[in-house]
Amino acid sequence: MKVNERIQSTMYRHSHEFFEFVYVEEGFCLHFSGSGVELLMGGDLLAMSPGMEHYYWCKKNITIVNIMFLPEIFSGLMKDIKSLPGMEDFFEGKLQNPLLSHLSFDDREEMRRIINALRKEEEQKIVGWELRSKALLTNVIIILSRVVNTRFSKQGNKNPYLGYTLKTVERIEENYSEALTVRDLAGSLGIGPDHLTRQFHQIMGITPTEYLRRRRFAKALELLRKQQPVSEVYAASGFRSINYFSREFKNLFKMTPSEFKRQAKLNK
Repeated sequence: MKVNERIQSTMYRHSHEFFEFVYVEEGFCLHFSGSGVELLMGGDLLAMSPGMEHYYWCKKNITIVNIMFLPEIFSGLMKDIKSLPGMEDFFEGKLQNPLLSHLSFDDREEMRRIINALRKEEEQKIVGWELRSKALLTNVIIILSRVVNTRFSKQGNKNPYLGYTLKTVERIEENYSEALTVRDLAGSLGIGPDHLTRQFHQIMGITPTEYLRRRRFAKALELLRKQQPVSEVYAASGFRSINYFSREFKNLFKMTPSEFKRQAKLNK
């Protein structure tokens, strides 16, 4: 197992022969994989099996922690690990795309503690450090499996609001470029916007407003990277006003859309 904190810059398409967890500590980046494009931001956890092709595209560097390992380190524990929700498919390479988790505040705090402890064990290498590192890595796997359990598994389906959340995600993915509000999303499900926000956040780790915002900005970054005019990008991404889009873009990315576009052209 190897833990590596680094400043991630643009990286071309590649795959690995090992398993990898990627935790985003701060910054933002576009991540391309078989599932399309996602906007990675602080608090995101990405899990990839060997052979999954992916790459990053970053205008500004982001700080990520890579945890790379081979399953052999778990030896006798692997049977128990595979019994966790989603982990059999993950460790047997049955998934076509990486697992992306938007962690809740509590899970982010737990990830920070785990990462700090892993760094300490790797630096000091005192008695039992390898065993404790395995235990800490197991905790990361448990966090991931609980996210999978909550969102996608049969056990998670016991949550009466999981269906609402999944339908909300589906509608956002299909209609993010249109005028869409939480009130619209909730109304189509027959529930109140505040109630949808609470339940969505419990399951997804972020609010539907933030999920919609991320999806729109991910599309905007993708189009700007392709050198499409800002006057077309804002509407295609679902923003109703170019002034609002430019202002929010600068607040989030600390540059204007035009500046991002120019830098993207220079970095090609």
